[in-house]
Amino acid sequence: MAADPSILANLADSFASAWQYLIEPIVQTPWANWKGFWLERIFDDRFVVIYYLPLLPILLLLRRRQLRVGLVLTGLVFLAYVCGVLYAALWLITCVLFHRLGERFAIECKRSDVLPIGPPLAAATIVGGWYVVTMLLHNLMLPTELNAWLFHNLPWLYPLGARGVSWEPCFRLLHATRGSGGPFQLVAAMFWNVHNIGTAYLAVRMLHYLSEIKRDTLPRSRRTLLNFLAYVCYGPSLIQGPIERFEPFQEQIDTCHERRHWQNLPPGLYRIGLGVLKSLISTWYFIPLLENQLGIGVDNRYYDHPEQIESFWMLYFGVFLQIFWLYLEFSGYCDIAIGTSRLFGYRQVENFRMPWLATSLRDFWRRWHISLSAILRDYVYIALGGNRRHVTLNLCLTFFLCGIWHFLTPQVGIWGIVMGLMIAVNQGWVRWMKRIDENPTSRLATIRRACGRLRPLPQICAWLITQHVFVFSLLIFFGGHGVITVPREIIRRIVAWLS
Repeated sequence: MAADPSILANLADSFASAWQYLIEPIVQTPWANWKGFWLERIFDDRFVVIYYLPLLPILLLLRRRQLRVGLVLTGLVFLAYVCGVLYAALWLITCVLFHRLGERFAIECKRSDVLPIGPPLAAATIVGGWYVVTMLLHNLMLPTELNAWLFHNLPWLYPLGARGVSWEPCFRLLHATRGSGGPFQLVAAMFWNVHNIGTAYLAVRMLHYLSEIKRDTLPRSRRTLLNFLAYVCYGPSLIQGPIERFEPFQEQIDTCHERRHWQNLPPGLYRIGLGVLKSLISTWYFIPLLENQLGIGVDNRYYDHPEQIESFWMLYFGVFLQIFWLYLEFSGYCDIAIGTSRLFGYRQVENFRMPWLATSLRDFWRRWHISLSAILRDYVYIALGGNRRHVTLNLCLTFFLCGIWHFLTPQVGIWGIVMGLMIAVNQGWVRWMKRIDENPTSRLATIRRACGRLRPLPQICAWLITQHVFVFSLLIFFGGHGVITVPREIIRRIVAWLS
């Protein structure tokens, strides 16, 4: 039977439109525009890690005993160029003080005349208070005249994004701090986002470092100032991880000369290229949709006024697009960091393992931001009691901490509690399935075996449920009241279509 010509014509038009959509951004890309395209749109935000690459030959030329000094100096030079000389100086001072804190903490933990909870509580207060202050410094404004004088006379105090390369959309919000067309505010520009300047990840590293000191697993000979500074100043992972642990990091640095070989070049360059490609895909396809179609980062109409989103599918998948964009950005940065490390023989931990294939929330968090998830599991969840007691409470507290670590807002704290509750349900389901399997003659066990024979349908259903539950929970994280407005608008349109 001959195919309907109109159907073939519609298919041809669809393929042509799809091809045009995919190829047009690539064709229109100003490939030769180094500053306007590459620096301001591709190597922006997290991808400033690419600026560490020119420093890599220095590390390759250093001998083993000089390598840690090279790591500290190149890390500080990288910070000074990207975040400003003043920020690099503050970083060095902070890290030296944190090393002193760790040594004092080691002494206090061994004292028998203090409460056991005292030293950990004091250390957590100091590190946590420092982190909160760094989050609030974004609001500190210098006098306009002083700020203008500093910018014109000492421009290297300012981050790269404020002194000539305007990263979008990162520094767009800072335009509000410019008085009469003047320069960006110094402190606001330095601390514009604690998750992109290293402080958030330094706080997590200190959680790990102090916890290991408390467990007495790090000998004093290993905790030298140079070893510590190399750990916290390591350029490729300084900004946003992956969060290597102290002892594995030191072991990798001790032996990286033995792993240096030309065979590291192809996989290292491949990971760097993969990271750059993810930034290109994000710039070509995701940012235009998020900003122009959904208003995310502009007027936020997707969350505030979802009724203004004309396309139902854009409304439904809007939050999917936002988290997929974040995944491309974050995993792309990790690719560049891992590839750069590979070039001089350092094997960093992986931070993502195909999270979009997860079939349960527990599985998802073993695949997503792995280094952070593992540290929160080992030093918060298990420390609270883990699976031994108060499991649901421990999960809620752990993810509440994870939420406010991202942003000090009520909505992300609520998201953390909700995520903890959902994982508790997930764990309860797993325990129930195990109890059913222990009694294979029961009716529920028979039904379970019958469902298992329907492969891959159960796996597909588990995958769909997992992805939707995780992604739609981000309506709380990203949009706050969007958790009500967006689903309500989706349901309204479905009801209207059915009626």
